[in-house]
Amino acid sequence: MKQTIDHYQFIDAEDAARYREEGAWLDLTLFDYLETNAKKNPEREALVDPANKLSYLQSAPRRLRWKDLLAEVEALCLLLKQQGVTEGDVVMLQLPNTWEAVASLFAITRLGAIVSPISVQSREAELSYAIGCLSPVGFICSRSYRGFDHVAYLRNQVPDFDGFILAIEDIADLVASSSLEQRDNATHDLHPNPDGIATICWTSGTEGVPKAVPRTHNNWTASAIGVSHGFGMGDKPERILLPFPLINTAAIGGVTMPWLYNGGTLILHQPFDISVLTKQLIAEQVTVMLASPTALQAILESASIRAAGNELRLRAVGCGSAAPSPALLSHYEDQLGISIINMFGANEGTLLCSDQLLISDPEDRATVFPRTGIKSVCWSNPAANWLSSRLIDVEDGKEILLPDKTGLLVVKGPSIFPGYVKNRFIDRSAFTTDGYFRTGDLFQITCRQDKDHYLKVIGRHKDLVIRGGYNISPLEVDSALAGLAGVAELACAGVYDERYGERLCLYVVLQHGASVSLSKVQQHLEARGLAKTKWPEKLVTVESLPRNTLNKVLRQELGKQPALGEETSF
Repeated sequence: MKQTIDHYQFIDAEDAARYREEGAWLDLTLFDYLETNAKKNPEREALVDPANKLSYLQSAPRRLRWKDLLAEVEALCLLLKQQGVTEGDVVMLQLPNTWEAVASLFAITRLGAIVSPISVQSREAELSYAIGCLSPVGFICSRSYRGFDHVAYLRNQVPDFDGFILAIEDIADLVASSSLEQRDNATHDLHPNPDGIATICWTSGTEGVPKAVPRTHNNWTASAIGVSHGFGMGDKPERILLPFPLINTAAIGGVTMPWLYNGGTLILHQPFDISVLTKQLIAEQVTVMLASPTALQAILESASIRAAGNELRLRAVGCGSAAPSPALLSHYEDQLGISIINMFGANEGTLLCSDQLLISDPEDRATVFPRTGIKSVCWSNPAANWLSSRLIDVEDGKEILLPDKTGLLVVKGPSIFPGYVKNRFIDRSAFTTDGYFRTGDLFQITCRQDKDHYLKVIGRHKDLVIRGGYNISPLEVDSALAGLAGVAELACAGVYDERYGERLCLYVVLQHGASVSLSKVQQHLEARGLAKTKWPEKLVTVESLPRNTLNKVLRQELGKQPALGEETSF
């Protein structure tokens, strides 16, 4: 007998009623959005494959209208049903960003089943762990991604998996063999619950093993509305570029769901290639995208972008994975007229958006967000009103109500997940007794214009460097060092010290031909007014910063990078 993941007991009836009344939960499934868009604008272009798809897969790129995408999804539904997929089953995706990956997301959830996407770089250790946790009935992957056969690897190297495997190279032929009548019969009586789990994504595992994060259809709707408002989307169809792998909240909540909510066109990109991306921005007349600060800087330096001039249609960029530098924000907005929205999000459903209207000062917008859910303020973005937040003292758990004291952010709202999945059970140990999720992120209440309506991000609790009992936030120092002359990239982390326990070390990637010294670093921080107790005491030059698939710096891995040069002040 199949064991489904029972999460309904954690959906509080009173909260659910309020989310529906406020318009955060629309009781629509992912497929409902697809079907609505296909009926309203069947001829509108819905989905564009990566332009370089043939370079890494044995299939040509496609452009699909909404009606074409719906037809492909319905045929894929039949194919999955023939494989025995039913409500509550988990099907894993290990695919790059292609139309097949997007269609699979819709088809699996159309059957009431659950999608769990995993990185194309994952191998036996990660796959076996995910399989043991979720017991998936099947995999959809590729036999030819960059010359690697995922199908053969699953069969021969991952002994724990004995479900079905669909290779995307075979999907087209298998789909073509089905009739319209068969497709209709396969799905006409299906009515997935919008409160049912749609996806199970994975955390990056930077704090240990990856965690399985389930989100419901209604959870994703709340995110879609919040991000769409952050981007300033209206009824006009947008052309949205997806440069992040379709495996987590950045790609699904930050791009895919707003695309569905808006009904425009999704342009896929992957593997990340700045030359391909800049060509797509121009040729596809992209209006909205999500990007990391590193990508934003690379776009500025692109000769093709500089030459494009008025051909560039980009109007808004959501910046995620790390805090953007104030100088980068100012350049995009003042020189290019492109709005930068700083987005602080997590797989678990936390979503904070800081845009130009909310926080005009780029110095602030890099780290300051609305203090969500306080009853005395009505924010222009409804998601900031839906998400209730508190700061609690990490030592005694008491709520922090005064500015400038660091505390752990806890949140509750319509986008927040029900709990981590462990052996197909929901684990609520990360929640408080009154239902707030402990994010692991440190913030301070901060005042702007004499109002304590804002939150300033300090960093991850587990990233804190404790020097002789004094807490230092590496993220705060990173932000203060933005614009340091001669440096292409930088990140701070703790290094062991026998006397103080830890000291702060700065790792830098230099620009070509440049140099930097610890004294210059400290002079820069002194000019920025950062307390001397927070200054780095060691400087290490490296060739690159270690990053995960979301382009986030892996601070715990910084000390393992080969040093090109070192300098200390102790």
